[in-house]
Amino acid sequence: MFNKTKITLLFLVATIGLGTKYIFFNYPVSAGKRVGNLTKLSLKGKLIKTWEGTLNEGYGDKLTTYFSISDSKIADELYGHEGREVVVYYEEYLVGWPRDTKYDIIRWEPLQHPENSGTTSASSAQEGPAALLLSKTLFCSLLGTLRSDDELYQKVKKQVEVSNVYLYKKIEECN
Repeated sequence: MFNKTKITLLFLVATIGLGTKYIFFNYPVSAGKRVGNLTKLSLKGKLIKTWEGTLNEGYGDKLTTYFSISDSKIADELYGHEGREVVVYYEEYLVGWPRDTKYDIIRWEPLQHPENSGTTSASSAQEGPAALLLSKTLFCSLLGTLRSDDELYQKVKKQVEVSNVYLYKKIEECN
């Protein structure tokens, strides 16, 4: 009788444990998509390696999305698109382990900018040649201001090189 109770209890604990593991680690609680500039993608981990990345959706900390990729094929495809705008589709889990984040990328695509369709909107007006030249001029002017303190300029340049490949390329274009 003692063995039967022990086996039943062990079976019950194992069932509850596996159910909990499934709910926390394998059951997505939401899904969605994000659009932004892929600024970082790296393979991390000592024992369990996972792909971790950063998507910049604008300016500021609140517009930076950190994500994980469990599918190596997707990670390999995305790896070549660092510094470019992409659309990523994700599933969110209650717990991220073994990933660093709760967001797991399930597919992606490069962002396709619509061609001029004859309608003028605020976003298409900002993308005109004059606006692009003005934004580049302002950005390069800001860098020129930093050049007065070469130590500060080098620190900023090194930090941008590490954290935002796209922006680093723009700095190189100004030089």
